[in-house]
Amino acid sequence: MADVPCNGCTACCHYGLIFLFPDEDISQYETVRAVNPQTGDEGDMLAHKLDGSCVYLGDGGCTIHARAPRICKEFDCRMMYLALTRRERRAAPGMHQEVLAAGKARVKVWGK
Repeated sequence: MADVPCNGCTACCHYGLIFLFPDEDISQYETVRAVNPQTGDEGDMLAHKLDGSCVYLGDGGCTIHARAPRICKEFDCRMMYLALTRRERRAAPGMHQEVLAAGKARVKVWGK
């Protein structure tokens, strides 16, 4: 599991395409079939509520944290922020801006 200091942040739980890895048991989750825009492959992703947030996001955070998919456990917004150039970050879709901002904030305090 990534050691990300989320501190209650749920930015990555909104509007994200949370695709399951092929070896994960999709029967454990509420999913929909979709095309992954990064790979072009069709796969299973976690379903979303009408507001775009993950179907498992509750008022207090993730309601399935203990059994969350691997991508949720491994995702690190700091790495997403650092992997992109300034131009790529500025051009990122609006839905990713909150995650990038969270990553930037965490990079600034990383190691302190």
